[in-house]
Amino acid sequence: MKTRTGSDPVAIGRVGSPSGLRGEFRVTLYAHDSDNLKEGKVLLLKHIKNVAGADSEIRAAISSVRFQKGRPVIKLEGFDDRTSVETLRNMEISIEASDLEELPEGEHYVRDLIGCRVVDIAGGGEKEIGILQDVLQNTAQSVLDVRTAEGRSVLIPAVDAFLRSIDEEAGLIEVELIPGFTE
Repeated sequence: MKTRTGSDPVAIGRVGSPSGLRGEFRVTLYAHDSDNLKEGKVLLLKHIKNVAGADSEIRAAISSVRFQKGRPVIKLEGFDDRTSVETLRNMEISIEASDLEELPEGEHYVRDLIGCRVVDIAGGGEKEIGILQDVLQNTAQSVLDVRTAEGRSVLIPAVDAFLRSIDEEAGLIEVELIPGFTE
């Protein structure tokens, strides 16, 4: 497993609507699930642009976490009523990179895969497809968005049928595609 260092903020979700009257709010996660929302963890909440055009941010620790219909509902220290959390709605939630939870073997943070070379190993060779730009996660399964040398975007489902290996250290993702997939 890779050791996390640095203090760059990593966006993990957005503040949703308030829940109840005691300062709790729903969280919309960017990933399907996250072990990064735990009591005591410090979050950075930031408006992308407020009405004055300047960035605004708040740092606050999580005082409680619960789940409602599979979605996290959290309460932050210092936010004790519905009115105070209403001002947080739609703020982006980030945590420091060094505070990210370690993932189990075989799982990866998208931010660690961006920029990896993607190669097709079908037929025993190694054909360069391009560079990973993003991983789309709002679909039935995750999809690799790979940019070719010609500037084309190739979308590859991140399923066992295609994905063969991911080597973060080497910056390499191996896939095995069916003939004609990239044409």
